[in-house]
Amino acid sequence: MLIDMIEQYDAEKIALFRGVWERTLLHLAQQQDHKKILSFLCKVGIVDIDERDKLVVFGVPNEFILTQAKKFFAKSLKEAINEVYNDQFSVKFIVYAKFSNNNDLLVDLKKLLNIKEVKKSELMSEKKTIKNELSQFFGILFDPKFTFDTFVVWATNNIAFSAAKAVTANPGQAYNPLFLYGTVGLGKTHLMQAIGNEIMAKFPDKVVVYLPTSKLIDEIVTAIKGNKLTNVLKKFDDVDVLLIDDVQFLADKDKTQEIFHNIFNDFQLKNKQIILSSDRPPKELVHIEPRLKSRFALGLVADIKSPDFETRIAILQSKLMNKWEDLEFHLLEIIAKYIKENVRELEWALNILLSRKAILHKDVNEEDVHECLKTLWYKVEQSADATQAVVVSNTKWTKNFDLLVDMVAQYYGISVQELKSESRKKEITNARQILMLLAKKYFNRTLERIGDHFGWKGHAAVIYAINNTEKKIKKDQDMAHDYEVFVDWLGK
Repeated sequence: MLIDMIEQYDAEKIALFRGVWERTLLHLAQQQDHKKILSFLCKVGIVDIDERDKLVVFGVPNEFILTQAKKFFAKSLKEAINEVYNDQFSVKFIVYAKFSNNNDLLVDLKKLLNIKEVKKSELMSEKKTIKNELSQFFGILFDPKFTFDTFVVWATNNIAFSAAKAVTANPGQAYNPLFLYGTVGLGKTHLMQAIGNEIMAKFPDKVVVYLPTSKLIDEIVTAIKGNKLTNVLKKFDDVDVLLIDDVQFLADKDKTQEIFHNIFNDFQLKNKQIILSSDRPPKELVHIEPRLKSRFALGLVADIKSPDFETRIAILQSKLMNKWEDLEFHLLEIIAKYIKENVRELEWALNILLSRKAILHKDVNEEDVHECLKTLWYKVEQSADATQAVVVSNTKWTKNFDLLVDMVAQYYGISVQELKSESRKKEITNARQILMLLAKKYFNRTLERIGDHFGWKGHAAVIYAINNTEKKIKKDQDMAHDYEVFVDWLGK
C-alpha cells in the first residue's frame, strides 16, 4: 500500500519530503563524516511522514543498505529528525527498489555536502576504512581485554601461543588454518580474541571476524529461510581473517557443513586466514564430514592442556594484577591446589573473593576461600584440628545445580533462558535433556522439580527426556563426550 502511495506523490509532497531530508542530512553532517554519509545514504530518502503515528519512513534500495543504515544511522537519524522536524517522531526503514536509480525523492549528497571527487587510490583507501567499520557488526565484537599480554603462557600451551603470534605477523601465510583445541576453560577463546585484536591493530585495513559456531549456524539457517544465502556469502567475501569458535557444534548440521566447506575452500584459494577452535582434535570430531576434518588439519593443529600448580598461581597473580587487586599468597595456594582443570574457574574464584572483599569492606581470609570453593561446588572437609581444609582430590560440591546450568549453557553457546524455553533446536534440546538426566542422577531432584526448572514441563516430558538421553549417550559419540565432560565437572 505504501509503495502505491509513493507513486502518486505530487510535487508539493515531494518538495516537503526532500526539504526535511536535506535539513536532516545537514544536521547529521555536523557530527558524522561526510564521505561515510555519502557511502551509506546516497540512495536513501524519505518516503513518508506519518503525522498520526509520529513516524518518518526512510526508503532504501535493497536489504544490504537496509541493514547497514539501521546499524550505522538509526539512532543518529532519529536524533536529527527530532532536531530539525519534530522531537516526538521515530524513524522506520523499508526497502524501496526504485531508489536503486535516480528518483525525485533522492537528494544529491555530493552537491548538498560539497563533497569533491577523489582519486581512485584515495577511494580504495576509503573503501577499506568502510569495510573495516562494517566488520564490527558481522560476528561478535572483540573484547579489548583479551590480548597476548594478558594471556599466561605455560608449558602445555606454548605451541598454541607461539603459533597464534606467528599468524598475526603474516595472516594467511603462516599456519593456515590454525586449529586450536582443548577442554573447556583453558583459554581458547582468549587466544582467538587476542589474535583478532592483534591483527586489527597491525593491519587496520583487514576485516577480522570472530564467530561462535552457533552464530555461524544461525546466520546460515536464517539466510536459507529468507532466501538470502547469497547475501551471507557476500559478507564472507569481504572478510580477510575468519575465526570460528567451537567447530564441534557443526556436528549433524549437514547443510551448514556443506556451505562452510565452500567458504573454507574460498578462503584457502585466496590465502585468507582461518583460525578454528574445538574441544577435541580434528580426527576426533564426530558427525562432521571427513573432507572438512581433513581440511581442518591442513595447517597447524595445536592443543592446550591444563596448567601445573605453579602456572595456576601465576594465572591468579596475573588476573589480580589486571584488576589492580592483591590477595595473600597462601590464599592463592589454596585455590590453585584445588582448582586444577579449568582456568576460567580460577578467575571465577577470584571474582567471588574480590566481591566479598568489597561488600564486607575487609580483607578475605581462609574461611572466605573455603566458602568461595563451596560456591564453585568444591567440597570442604573438617580436618583433625577442626579447621577446614580444601580437598585436593578435586571432588566438587554437588549442591549447586544452577551453576551447572550456567556452565552447560556456556559450553553450548546458548543462554539459560533458551534452555528453559520451548525451543527445539538440536543443541538446546540436547543440553536441556542432558541437564535433566544429571539433575535426576546426581542431584536427586524429583521429576516435578526438574520439570518446574525447565519451564513447567510435566512428568511425561521429563521421563521421556531422561530415557531418550540415556539411549542417545549409548549411540551418539558426540553426545556421550559432552555428557562425560559435565560428569567430570561434577567430580563423579
